[in-house]
Amino acid sequence: MLFIQQKRGAFWALLFTILLLTPTASFSNFIYEGDHIINDKTITKMKEIGDELYKKTGVSIVLIAKKHLSKDEFLETKNRYLKELKDPYVLWIFSKTYMDRKDFGINKMFNSPDLDGKFDKNSLFSPFRGSFTKLIVIKKSKSDPTSAAFLNGYADLTDMLADSYSVKLNSSLGHESHTFMNIMRILFYLTLLYFLGLYVKVKFFKKDTIETKK
Repeated sequence: MLFIQQKRGAFWALLFTILLLTPTASFSNFIYEGDHIINDKTITKMKEIGDELYKKTGVSIVLIAKKHLSKDEFLETKNRYLKELKDPYVLWIFSKTYMDRKDFGINKMFNSPDLDGKFDKNSLFSPFRGSFTKLIVIKKSKSDPTSAAFLNGYADLTDMLADSYSVKLNSSLGHESHTFMNIMRILFYLTLLYFLGLYVKVKFFKKDTIETKK
């Protein structure tokens, strides 16, 4: 009898360990798979926000941020999560490079049907106004995914979802995220205007110099 009880105890202990260590066994809160693209401090903050969002709305968010995904890896990851996630959910898959091509990446977001219309992907991924710029990473470009970009995009996403459920997230970055992005956009456009003005000035200066010599 004691032997049977020991066997049962060992079985339940093993089952608990498997459930604890298996990432797809219980989907809730904020789930992350990554290759150190996002730093630990940012992940901790995102988990804090995700935990509160799930507690107040039931929405789970899964973020996959990889350095490289092949087509098969992308499809396996997507299908695995879409099969096991429970509504409502958002699945965000990002890879710095995709398939065997090193000059571009992939950035996709999927959601359960009940979340359709409850957040705006364009406001997240628009090249000009998105809180997380839609990165199809060009090798020649200096652009690179950063922890700040992911945190801002994630914060914007969770704020939109919270608003759609008429709840407020105490852990949210709130207007700080939008303020930061607006400042960055202003600095970008000012820099662009500066170099454009410099180009025009140099071009006309050379033209005037040539005409003067004639």
